[in-house]
Amino acid sequence: LYYVERRRGAGRSVTNEERSVRIAIDGQFRSLPPSGTGAYLDALLRELPVAAPDDEFLVVDRPDAWGPSFLPGKLRRDARLLRFQWEISGFGSTARRLKPDLLHIPSFAAPLRTSIPFVVTIHDAIPFSLPEYRSSAPMRAHLALMQRTTRRATLVLTPSQAAADDLHRLLTIPRHRIRVTPEAADATFRPLATGTLDERVVAKFGVRGAYIFNVGGLDVRKRVDLLIEAFAAARPDLPPDTQLVIGGRAHSGNPVIFPDLAPLIERLGLRDAVVLTGWLSDDEKLALYQGAAIYATPSIYEGFGLTPLEAMACGTPVIAADRTSFPEVVGDAGLLVEPTVDAWRAALIDLMNNDARRAVLARRGVERAATFSWRRTAEQTLEAYREAIAISRRG
Repeated sequence: LYYVERRRGAGRSVTNEERSVRIAIDGQFRSLPPSGTGAYLDALLRELPVAAPDDEFLVVDRPDAWGPSFLPGKLRRDARLLRFQWEISGFGSTARRLKPDLLHIPSFAAPLRTSIPFVVTIHDAIPFSLPEYRSSAPMRAHLALMQRTTRRATLVLTPSQAAADDLHRLLTIPRHRIRVTPEAADATFRPLATGTLDERVVAKFGVRGAYIFNVGGLDVRKRVDLLIEAFAAARPDLPPDTQLVIGGRAHSGNPVIFPDLAPLIERLGLRDAVVLTGWLSDDEKLALYQGAAIYATPSIYEGFGLTPLEAMACGTPVIAADRTSFPEVVGDAGLLVEPTVDAWRAALIDLMNNDARRAVLARRGVERAATFSWRRTAEQTLEAYREAIAISRRG
């Protein structure tokens, strides 16, 4: 039922101080819809063999891991959660036959039983911090079980110090077992070359001129409603015809997690000023990042906050909430703003009317984004692998 994909680099001589290792990685998360976990896993699988060409990385996957697709809506979500424990145990039993030195599960999960040491990447503590994300009984059962199994991990990886603090506080994971491995923007995110704006993308979505962009997600913690309200309040003081472009689509029809934005847009009289793009291809997202006057994300909880980093890499000035991981990612290369309508109204007006300040933030953003790289993430992950193996061998 499972297949194994073997990845190795070109190879180099192993010194007396260094022994090659074999790592089994759970690749089932590549079957999920586009997500941060999938992007993280793809980047690691690309960079690990380059960073450690003598090591062997065994990606254990199964093509149908995230069915059953024939079930409707909520039943499908619940079935996936209930089936997940079997899937993760299947990964453990398959990996055991490969005799790896270590298992790596790149999300909040772990086999129910395994004699092989393992590390887990927990990207955030969102469902433990925000009650909306644990409202269903299957989700609560899943979280309770995974909280127990992940406690047996030799080390826990997480992408920010803010997330590490929450894992310690909310999941009671000891600090000495947590390693911070920041993420990065892919090399495709880069500043727009002069005169090369993809006008076809802009025209497709009805964008007429200067626009503020958001593509952080539509779930409730992203506070897109706050951004819309702040935009409405700021609109009389913004350059004429400024639009707000919101990318992406809801991952489910659950109104608790994904509230409908259309009634708010209608009530505020913004039908012609707010563009809801729906699903975006990678090329469309890149073009909208590059063409935006500002990237704005008032999200109140992010394990890392990849979208402002992507925007900064594109040379787009960023406004982000002064919460969780955003200060670590954005630093002084963007504006960090309290997530209130009044504060965001003032920030939007200030930045949209200040060309010089946008130019400064654009330059700082490119410089700061360059300090993050997936190669460095892979190197830090390899350090954690070797440390976990050494810990397990000491008993």
